[in-house]
Order: sequence, then structure tokens, then C-alpha cells
Amino acid sequence: MVKNNIQQFCFPASVPEALRLMAKLKAKAVVVAGGTRHTRSIAPQVETVVDISDLPLKFIKADRSGLRIGALCTISDLEKSPLLAGWAGGVIAQTAGLSSNALARGMGTVGGNVCRAHPYNHMPPVFLALDAAAVYSEGGREKSVPFARLLEPGFMRELGHRCLLTELRVPAATKSWSGATARFALTPSQWESTAHCVAALDLQGGTVRRAALAAAALLPRAARLPKAEAALTGKPVSEETAWAASKAAVFELEELTGRAAAKAYACEVAGVLLRRTILEACHG
Repeated sequence: MVKNNIQQFCFPASVPEALRLMAKLKAKAVVVAGGTRHTRSIAPQVETVVDISDLPLKFIKADRSGLRIGALCTISDLEKSPLLAGWAGGVIAQTAGLSSNALARGMGTVGGNVCRAHPYNHMPPVFLALDAAAVYSEGGREKSVPFARLLEPGFMRELGHRCLLTELRVPAATKSWSGATARFALTPSQWESTAHCVAALDLQGGTVRRAALAAAALLPRAARLPKAEAALTGKPVSEETAWAASKAAVFELEELTGRAAAKAYACEVAGVLLRRTILEACHG
């Protein structure tokens, strides 16, 4: 059993104050918001918990540039947001509703969900599919990177240490997209799903003008599927195009998993999920 060595809790009132504490304490500190995972994984060298739950980073709003979601919004906030219910067919809210159980959704934050390196976390694939950007604070400056960059292991290790995620931004153009999400697990509340897929489509006159497909759970981290997207782009909405895209997705996922026999079933499941999400997004 790992011994806990926590000696103090700090409650910064601002992002700069939180960053100063992180810089001063380094490996002896851990940043906590919802704390749904940290309660079982705090390293023995950690002596200080930096609780950022009071920072002003809990908001869901839209402006000319698009959608802005504060890092301290709970998963439940996303699920219940009227604004998100009408964005890209409600796919962000729907994805949030798939997350584990009501208690975890009420405590866990979107920042914690996307910053923790767990392949089963629900929110990364939807933000990846919607071309989101991650906004973070480092050295007193606000910076922004494509969401895919946030998921890279090297960058993720810096979050909560040298920099702090403050919000996620989704482009305004995606508001009118159609989206759908699906996951497969042994039980609805099981966190460790076999596969999780998101489809976000820009439709015009019965044709897929642009397709964004993302998969998670069966991969080390969520990933877009450009070959499957290409099989949809410029094509009319139909069962045949959905089938073609799902077959391309299975082949692509097999390549990404190294054609490991243990992942063959998950790849096939992902293909089925993608076909369903594509058709749901196309037909509402």
C-alpha cells in the first residue's frame, strides 16, 4: 500500500498564483480539481495538494470565434448545458452523458478528463473531432495549441507542472455540423470501454462536405481517422458510403494498433460504432 505524505493543502485564488505554487513546489505538489482519479494515484513524494477548484475557470459560452469551455466545468455541466445541446447536433453533451456514472460526472472536470493520459476517458475524441484548441497558461502568458497536441505524452507531462489548462475552444463553424457519439462496454457505466467513436459531419444538400471521425479506448490516446474521413468527404449521404467509411476505419485502426490479435475485435467493434454514428449524424 502506498503511503500518503500530504502535509498541506493550498487554495490559489488565481491562475498566476497557482502557477507560482507549481513552480515553487515542483514534484512535491499535485494539482487537483475534481480529484476523481488522484485519490488513488498520488505519488509518495507529494507533500502539497494545490486545489484549483476555486479558480474562475467554470464557464460555457460562445462568442464570434466559437465555443469556450472552462477547464473546471464538470462533465455534468457539459451534459446539461443548453448551449452544448444545440452545438454540432449536441455531440459534446451526448458524449459527456456517456461518462461513467452520475457521481463521477458531477465531480470530474473536463480539464482533468482531457489532461489525464487514460485511453478510456470520454471527452478527448469529441474535442478532437470538432477541431478544438487547448488554451493554457505558462510563465504568465496565455497560449493555444491544437487539441491533438494536448494529447501528446510529452506535452501532457507538462500540464499541472509547468503549465495549466484553462479552457477549450471549439471553432464557430462547427456549430452547424451534425454529430453523433457511441461507445461499447460491458455495462453502460463501465469506464473501460472496448471502443468509443465520434462522428462530426459538415453536411450540405445531402452531401458530406467535410467529415471528422475520431476513435478512442482501443488506442493509447484518441486519434482522428483521415483515411476513413476521406472515404466520406464529397460523397452523398447513404448506407453505402457509411459502410465504405467504416471499412476504411477498421483497416486504419488495425494499422494504428499494429494489427495486434488482441485488438482485432475492438477494431471491428469500432467499425460498427463508426457506421452507426455516421448514419445517426447524417439522419439525426
